[in-house]
Amino acid sequence: MTRTVDRIAEEAERLTTTIAATDPSAPVPSCPGWTAQDLLAHVTEVHEFWGQLLATGARTDEDSEAIEAAKVPMPEGDGAVEALVPRRQAATATLVEQLTARDEAEPLWTWFSADQSVGFARRMQLHEATMHRVDAELAAGEPLTPIDPEVAGDGVAQVIEVMHASAYDWIPEWATVEQLATLTLTPTDAGQPVEVEISRCGGTRLRDGKEISSLIARPLQADTDAGSLPHASASADAAALYLWLWGRGEPVEVTGDADAVEIVTELVAQGID
Repeated sequence: MTRTVDRIAEEAERLTTTIAATDPSAPVPSCPGWTAQDLLAHVTEVHEFWGQLLATGARTDEDSEAIEAAKVPMPEGDGAVEALVPRRQAATATLVEQLTARDEAEPLWTWFSADQSVGFARRMQLHEATMHRVDAELAAGEPLTPIDPEVAGDGVAQVIEVMHASAYDWIPEWATVEQLATLTLTPTDAGQPVEVEISRCGGTRLRDGKEISSLIARPLQADTDAGSLPHASASADAAALYLWLWGRGEPVEVTGDADAVEIVTELVAQGID
């Protein structure tokens, strides 16, 4: 637990140092429409928000909405990065202090219905800090600092268990879900293989009659007839899989049934909300 929290602080500091030495208007290629300054402001805002959630013991949507409504605007224009640096450091210090003081199982409001705990916040903030540090280095045109295999291995699972699986909370009543394929993700140096089911969610949106279609994924369910679905596999070191799944790295080779390979490629290209 302590090491996870330390890593959040380390990644946030590395991100800040990188952006402080970069043109604040430099685009962030992995976050279309963002500049380096926007990225630093985002991380600052995220750490302030989660630090306040933890400090106040937020448990409900109303609690989180009140914190969101009370947030202080981010600085803009000339000198914004210089103003953001100490503000981000203070926000991270509060976040780290709160995460260190609290138990994994302690209840906490989160945006993920399946896990309303401090443990969710600790894990999510580790991976968000890591990926945004990668974003900063991409914006600066610098080589990526290596990601610890232990972090990357957990990150592969977290992408499926949380980032993709959270889409199931938002399936509208008018939509249908069709299972399309299964996928095995195998980190070769850390973590366990992750078994995934991929489905298509779609239908006619009631408010405007528009046809909607998107791929959704989650850990393979016990009642899924995996043998009847096309299957694909992707194996690489944990960091390569982690970056690829988050849309930050080089493509990883996907093998298996042609239909499944095509579906996996589409899922990764679709990105993570």
